[in-house]
Amino acid sequence: MTQQSDPPSDNSRWTGPKAMAFLHALAQHGKVAAAARGVGMSRQAAYRLRARAPEFARIWHVALQEAATRRAAARKRKARVHPLLAKGPRTGDTPAGRVTGGPLTGHGRGAAR
Repeated sequence: MTQQSDPPSDNSRWTGPKAMAFLHALAQHGKVAAAARGVGMSRQAAYRLRARAPEFARIWHVALQEAATRRAAARKRKARVHPLLAKGPRTGDTPAGRVTGGPLTGHGRGAAR
């Protein structure tokens, strides 16, 4: 008597767990192609599923909003550039763009005489 085994899995089809993993990855970074590759599907297959499954499309939209929120928060967390290293005009400069006083300008205490 031969024992029946499960048929080989078809990796070319979307499954519930695969769709959830895709949406989770999409919410993390907002990149459709990378999220699709992460679950073994193509970007085009993801867009086709979105077109035919309204609930999937709704959650997709929410995932993209979450990714945008994550990116905005990451930009806010980035370290600010020290004013001496920043490009453009510095606050406290004179209208002509010259820093007044101090040892680097030849004026004020510590200037060479």
